[in-house]
Amino acid sequence: MTASATGSTELHPPRWQPAPMRWHNTPVTWRESWRLALGLPKRVRERTIMQYLAADLPGQDDVLVARLPMAKFVIVRSPELVRQILVTEHQKYVRGAEFDMLAVVFGQGLVTQRDDRLYHRNKRLVQPIFARSAIDQFDVPMVEAAQETVRRLRAAGEPVDVGVEMTRLMLDIVARTMFGTDVDGPISKFKLERLLKLFGVGVATNVSRPLRALSTWLVRRTEKPERRAGSRLPVHVMRVGSWMMAPHIMYELRGIEKAVAGIISDHREGRITRKDNLLGLLMAATDPETGHSYTDLEIRDELMTFIGAGMETSATALTWVWKLLDEHPEVRARLYEELDTVLSGRTPTAADVDKLVWTKAIFLETMRLHPPIMALSKVAVAEDVLAGYRIKPGTTLMISMHGVHGNPRVWDRAREFDPTRYLPENMTRPHREASLAFGAGKRICIAQNFATMEVVLSIATIAQQVDLRLATNEPIRPQLSFIGAPDKPLLMRAVPRDQAPVDR
Repeated sequence: MTASATGSTELHPPRWQPAPMRWHNTPVTWRESWRLALGLPKRVRERTIMQYLAADLPGQDDVLVARLPMAKFVIVRSPELVRQILVTEHQKYVRGAEFDMLAVVFGQGLVTQRDDRLYHRNKRLVQPIFARSAIDQFDVPMVEAAQETVRRLRAAGEPVDVGVEMTRLMLDIVARTMFGTDVDGPISKFKLERLLKLFGVGVATNVSRPLRALSTWLVRRTEKPERRAGSRLPVHVMRVGSWMMAPHIMYELRGIEKAVAGIISDHREGRITRKDNLLGLLMAATDPETGHSYTDLEIRDELMTFIGAGMETSATALTWVWKLLDEHPEVRARLYEELDTVLSGRTPTAADVDKLVWTKAIFLETMRLHPPIMALSKVAVAEDVLAGYRIKPGTTLMISMHGVHGNPRVWDRAREFDPTRYLPENMTRPHREASLAFGAGKRICIAQNFATMEVVLSIATIAQQVDLRLATNEPIRPQLSFIGAPDKPLLMRAVPRDQAPVDR
């Protein structure tokens, strides 16, 4: 889709008719706009709101202008428009105030850093750590953590909540690869589910915007011009607001931050001698351009970011993988065939990740159906034109991950689970551009190879030995939260592979 040269801002229904949602190119009447808007509460109750906003509303390749109390959003669901925002015209957009709210939980690391100068400096520090050649050394602890999960599953003797088990698995991998410790040490304090819900509430209530406006006003009056871009004041202001809203949750966050700070101190003072972990690498990292090294506070922020952006999202993806495999026995059978052929009973290694093409395709297709985050927020800092609609500076855009991942023009049978889409011979450029699990453009996830390796090795190690089957008939839907985890316990029974029932 090409942008109109005129940049017309005409909308349907027209501006003089009060309506909660308007489209630029799609003819929608005033009555239809209200009918669609009034359907939102029902979809919230049914936990299908993201599908409704993403695919059931008309005009997937149009811009949708939605109004909420005290806010207006331009919602984008077209892969081409997303590419324009994130890649070709990225200099015209910055991250929205919602990332400050996320920084309350995860600190000002790469994922949450809004200042481009600091982002690129920190990226130069971190990039060598996540190079493919560097992360291959973590395959052994990843597999060992997965093997420990298999032992727990086999010993359970009754259905277990796979979501809890996958979270513990990812926590174990974090402990082994990031800190060089065990899962029963200080890292056992890490419980992020309630923190993610706090972020979701902050976004849904739009509280981040007035707090951001207040902090921006304070920064301009208290900080020197050269220090304003990287100021921590906005996050401090939002933390004060978060303490007022949910002091018990913020108390949990303080405990996690103290645990991370304690582990950093243990490394600094030699109480933890292992350096073959991400923390040791961060402590030794130096910016090749400026010679800057991380402070302990910056290291804590990066570790909190890696934990938050990696642990919960990977755990959620793995949880959905097992549910989808149970529901699609033909996919599961092909997985077992690949594992038996490629591995021949031996333990998987980093060298096997690229060979396990079907296993990786299962992971990527799961991330398409259940993206790790609901949406990306951007704010225009320069004028642009999207699908003929003029974007003015200050406009807030919401990129719908579900909308792009479920765009019916790009994805045939978009709502169905079909890992063949991600086999190398089937991947086209439109498919790649409509896959945003790890983002796109200059802010693409720097740890995507690490995340892919830990999930593929975990699937391979667990599926080699046990068959996970659903033990509940209750409908399982995504939560209305930041990462869309299952809304109730996903109870599954682990059966040794050689005792698994015949596929139905």
